[in-house]
Order: sequence, then C-alpha cells, then structure tokens
Amino acid sequence: MDMKSIVTISSLVLSIGLTAQTLMPNGDMEQWNSYQTGGAQTYNDLGPNQDRTQNFLRTLNAILEAPLTSPSAFRLDAANAYNGNYSLQVVTDAVAGAIIVPGYLGTGDVDIANQTIYLGRPYTQRPLRMTGYYQYAPVSGDSAAFFVELTVYDALNQTKMVLGTGNLVITSAQNAWTQFSVDINYTSQFNPDSINIIMSSSAGYDLVNLQNSAGQIGSALSLDDLSFEFTSSFEETDNANIQVFPNPAADRIQVQVQDINEPVRLRLYNLNGQLVREVRNQADQLSMDLQDLSNGQYILVVQTDFKRIGRQKITVAH
Repeated sequence: MDMKSIVTISSLVLSIGLTAQTLMPNGDMEQWNSYQTGGAQTYNDLGPNQDRTQNFLRTLNAILEAPLTSPSAFRLDAANAYNGNYSLQVVTDAVAGAIIVPGYLGTGDVDIANQTIYLGRPYTQRPLRMTGYYQYAPVSGDSAAFFVELTVYDALNQTKMVLGTGNLVITSAQNAWTQFSVDINYTSQFNPDSINIIMSSSAGYDLVNLQNSAGQIGSALSLDDLSFEFTSSFEETDNANIQVFPNPAADRIQVQVQDINEPVRLRLYNLNGQLVREVRNQADQLSMDLQDLSNGQYILVVQTDFKRIGRQKITVAH
C-alpha cells in the first residue's frame, strides 16, 4: 500500500512499508515479552503478543537480529514508573560509535529477514491528540521529539496523502513525570487508512537512513500512560458497541463493551468539552463514580489507549 524508500545502516539495507497487523495497544507499558534473535541473543520489547509484529507500539531493539547494536529501549520498574508496574525508557546509542541509533518508540518494526522497517500501521480513526507522561535527560543540548502522522493511500495517483500531523519537540531536561500533549492538525475530512507514530530521545532521527541520524549518545526519554484523545462532541454519538446503565444515573454507571480483551478507558466530558473524570480498568470491570458531579449532561467516551470504541450521552441526576 505504501511507497518504499531505502533505509541504510552499516551493511544492512532496510526499506519502509506498511503492514496489516492487528492493533494491540499497550500505552500503559505494563505488558512486555522476551524475544530471541537468530543468533540466540535475547531482548525485551513492549507488547502483549508473543508475535512482536502484532504489537502496536514497538522499539528498535530488534536490530539485535543483525546483530548490530545493543538494546536502545528498556523496561523500568514501578519505582521509576509514572503509574503501574512498569514504564519504558528509550536511549540514543550508536553502532561502532559512529552511526547514531535514536532511542525510539512508535508504530515501526524492524524486519531483518526481509531487510525492511515498517513504519506504518493500518488505522482508520481521527484522534484529536496524543497524550502521555515523560521524563527527559538530554546529553549536550539534545532534544526529544514526538510525531504523529495520519495518511490515506490515493489509488488514482498511487501516492500517500497526508491528512493530519502533530509534532512536539522537547528541548529541556525534565526529571519529574510531566504530561505532554501533541495536537493533531487535520487538512482533510477524509478518514485515514494508516498511522505513523514516532517518539524519540533525539529529535535529529532519520529512520529512512539511520546514517543521517543526529543525536547525542546517552540521551534518555522515559514514557508512560500513552493514549489518544477523541472528540467529545455532543452532535453525534456512537454507542453500537457499548451499553451504559443506568442512564440517567445518580451515583454510578456501569459500562459493557463488546469483543474487547484489553484495558479500557472511560473518559467523561462536560458540555464545554473539559475532561472531568477518567477511569482505566479491564473491560469486564468497568464502572464510574458520579457522586460528586453536578446534575446535567455529559459525554462518555469509551476507548482503549489508541482506539475509540463508542461515545454516549450521560445524564447525571442525583
């Protein structure tokens, strides 16, 4: 579906493409797996699926398959996490001290067997922004970068059309967990068919040709609790996949969702579009306390970390 470019690192030639993986979000960084290279080296990577190609967010640790370099992404324990048992840290490194390998988390995947890096994921929704929490320890004036791009394939012209982008560069150190927000600016009303997410400890990354990447070895970006935010508009609702009861509600609502086996976020917004409450839990244990909210109408957005499931108007009446 996507046009291919050449990516070169040392003697390894890689190209960029788009795969048809299943979305399996893991923005809370809680699920990890251990993988083994062809040379019997073992490395960890983010995601709940034993087949790493099925996981939504991934690192460049699979470059070890060559092998070319040491791991550039690491699991941090609860003492160093924003929330839960784990967070993730990506660190800029280098091959043979020369070719910069930026610390990276995103929708890319290294495929050594086919000499390809897949940067795109099939994706058909229109999030407003990407949010999460970060810490940053730059070396020698380095900067971190957050990037989101949503595209659709133009079959007539056989090109990729960019529908929306978001970009954020962090230029200063941050030792405490700090929230970030990357607004996505759309230039078209079309729905996308793919998405590319890049979060890097060095803003001078070049994933088309790693030999052109710039950054400082040792710059470290820690990440946790990543997710998309979706519109809270009252003009339209999409409740085919969710059931909310009771509604109207006095003290608490229960939510049932269909065919979801991963943690779900409940986000409740007021008439001004302000987030007033958020709950994250397993899909079979979803409820929200409403006791201290004012009477009136709200919009409930039900989603996983990166995919909206449904949206429902809620009336609070104590």
